[in-house]
Amino acid sequence: MELRGRKIGEEIGELRGIERGKEIGKEIGALENARDFVKKVLENRLGDIPGDIGQCLNDASVISVLEEMLKAALIVNSFEECRKSFSIIINK
Repeated sequence: MELRGRKIGEEIGELRGIERGKEIGKEIGALENARDFVKKVLENRLGDIPGDIGQCLNDASVISVLEEMLKAALIVNSFEECRKSFSIIINK
């Protein structure tokens, strides 16, 4: 009986781990998509992205921060404005 209960417990734990892994994968995918979208907007509007701004985007790990960065990317007129906007967003 005890062995059977242990086996069931292990199977449940494994299933929970698989589900959690799927959730984490979705979160990572959403972050990567958001970063890519901000980069595409900046590239289309302003040209090649300077390294420091690219690094700033790569370091962003919260979707809401990347959403704010996207809003900024849509309205800034230079990479200098972008740096200032991103700095404000990050330091909120």
